[in-house]
Amino acid sequence: MTSNVTLAQRARNTRRRYQICLVHPFDPRGQKVGGLETYIRDFITFHPSDTDLLFIGVDSIGDLEIGKIRRLSFRGRQFDFMPILRYSDEQAREAAKTIRSSLTGQFFIALLRNFRAIAHLIRARKCSIDLRRVEFSWLPVILRLPFVQMLHGEGAPKLKMDSLLRKYSFVHNASERFAIAASEKFLCVNPFITERLQKTYPNQKAKIDTLWTWVNTNIFQPQPFPSTNLPFRVIFAGRLDEFKQPPLMFRTIARLRERLNGNMEFHYVGTSDPTRFAEFDDIADITTRHGFKDAIGMAATIGSAHAGILTSEFEGMPRCVLETLAIGRPVVAVHLPQLESVIHDGTSGYLVRREGSPDDMAEMLVKRFLAVRDHIANGEMQPETVAASIENFTPGTQLARVFHYHQEIQNARHPLVMA
Repeated sequence: MTSNVTLAQRARNTRRRYQICLVHPFDPRGQKVGGLETYIRDFITFHPSDTDLLFIGVDSIGDLEIGKIRRLSFRGRQFDFMPILRYSDEQAREAAKTIRSSLTGQFFIALLRNFRAIAHLIRARKCSIDLRRVEFSWLPVILRLPFVQMLHGEGAPKLKMDSLLRKYSFVHNASERFAIAASEKFLCVNPFITERLQKTYPNQKAKIDTLWTWVNTNIFQPQPFPSTNLPFRVIFAGRLDEFKQPPLMFRTIARLRERLNGNMEFHYVGTSDPTRFAEFDDIADITTRHGFKDAIGMAATIGSAHAGILTSEFEGMPRCVLETLAIGRPVVAVHLPQLESVIHDGTSGYLVRREGSPDDMAEMLVKRFLAVRDHIANGEMQPETVAASIENFTPGTQLARVFHYHQEIQNARHPLVMA
């Protein structure tokens, strides 16, 4: 009996705790929204009970001491947070003129300034590192520590992103090559990027894989449709980068308004300024600008709408689409190959072919929205059926893979030895 108890005690005492360090210019307590930001918030929310998190990030509120570790609680989960830069959400919303003044550039400098303290901390904890930006892949390489890299976008100038990527794409491209060569695992947001990189870097093909976006189904759950007696409500959430084609989106809403004799509303969740697009003038009076919403607020706002819209010419797997579908709201979108897995014509929305003039596309989008409105009114679209389309895009099926990769890395580098 004593021997069995001793063995059990030894097993408990030697049970591994995994250590992961996140490095990203972000404050999870702040108001920034987007795929990267949701990834990190969910990473904290869903990290396994046998895993400790250290987050090297940014203080966007101004209440933390720079360079010092604080134990924080977020959505009921604990993690250690070390801000190395103070950079407010208001600063982050303004487009930087130079790399040095940008959030990425400032964070890069802060990493160099705090390198010794960061190196000591990460090495002492025997962390593997999780990176969202390829520009920071030099850090784990210098520290000789393993890292998992994620590529969230192509970084191509033709995508007209609201950032310096268009001007300094060569920096991103060089960092991409470096990160692919040095990382333990290189993950892409859709299989089309994965395929491109596997062809470009055939010697690294085995480590390049796809990690789909997911939706937090603890928060985003099917809700009954609002009354069809209300104005028809269409919603979009996210940044208004040019590659998302806001002019086409606004033109579509204006034309739909005409078809519905003004009986509609447009709801925008996000912190971008839509007034910089001339097409917004025609729908400003029927638009509600909700600004920042946390996940719970986002779920409630989506639930108050009838349908979602997406007009992007490029995306990974857009989280706003998954969240809208998870609430049970159909989405009408311009066709992207990856959307075929979640938007099924007549069941969870419609995909519109990318062809013809902008006016042609707007007209087709309008026709699909009118069909959605009729389906909802006739009971042919049900929230539960719409939400079923995203059953493979949950933290338990996608994010869990990332934690598994880190566990494999740490098990291989630091095998447990029974005393």
